[in-house]
Amino acid sequence: MIFEEQDGFSRDVELGVDQTFLDFYNIITGNLSLDKTLPSSFYLSDHRFRKKKEITQPGMEEEPETESQDNTGEETSMKERKLRMDKCPLNKFIDDPHQRFLFIYDLSKGWTFYIELSKIVSRDKNSEYPRVINSEGPVPLEISKKPRPLPGIEDENDLEMDENEMAPDEQDISSDTQETYGEEDMDEFDDSSFYNDAIGGSHDLDEDKL
Repeated sequence: MIFEEQDGFSRDVELGVDQTFLDFYNIITGNLSLDKTLPSSFYLSDHRFRKKKEITQPGMEEEPETESQDNTGEETSMKERKLRMDKCPLNKFIDDPHQRFLFIYDLSKGWTFYIELSKIVSRDKNSEYPRVINSEGPVPLEISKKPRPLPGIEDENDLEMDENEMAPDEQDISSDTQETYGEEDMDEFDDSSFYNDAIGGSHDLDEDKL
């Protein structure tokens, strides 16, 4: 399994042929820490990864079927019922030694994983399935449900501590200024008189130079 947006990312997963797409879904979302509340689906595909039938996760709302009559008077369904992961064993959808599927996480964003069957082996009685047997590359940051940390800050508590530490320092600076000069002393620093004195001093300095 590879991911469209990240080079060097892959996962090799072993499943029992009698297991369902829901088992496959659970091992993918568990290994990558994906948010299971976001709608996701598997798709059967051809050798070019073009979508065919969709296999949805349990709980996704299905549109009600409508029925009509054909020319023979028989009722026909206007919409095929969607396949569900928990109702679809893998072995019912494998008809190619290199069978391909698509797994699309968060259908609104369309994050796409490309899946290809590599080999079929006998089940190991001492192992539990499904299982990830090889992992390469980190979890794609674009899809991880964990927030990306800020540089130099390990978590939100550190950020709150930094803000709390800054507040007393700023208060100390303002209070020290008032204690040193007092309100009457601060009134003596008049902007206009200070500016006029500075201009007058500059003229005297120029005359001495001449």
